[in-house]
Amino acid sequence: MALYYFDLDDNGTIFPDDEGTECADLGAVKYEAIKALAEMTKDALPDGDHHRMVIVVRDEGGDLVFRGSIVFNVEAQRSSSASRSSPDSHI
Repeated sequence: MALYYFDLDDNGTIFPDDEGTECADLGAVKYEAIKALAEMTKDALPDGDHHRMVIVVRDEGGDLVFRGSIVFNVEAQRSSSASRSSPDSHI
């Protein structure tokens, strides 16, 4: 097993991993990174309308071995009576 460091970036706030996580192979690294991104997304949902979350995984030598990101935007749509009626509603 090798040691990998999972650094997190949530909207520009960096959370470096100083402890590391042991993973058997790159498949395990990918699994752990995706799982962490999913958890970050779940935790961020009630906080704001835009999030860009990135995870960067480094090996023990500091080399990049994986990078993944999730971006979500919430856009409110104004409703109007015109948009709720059909084009033929005046007939």
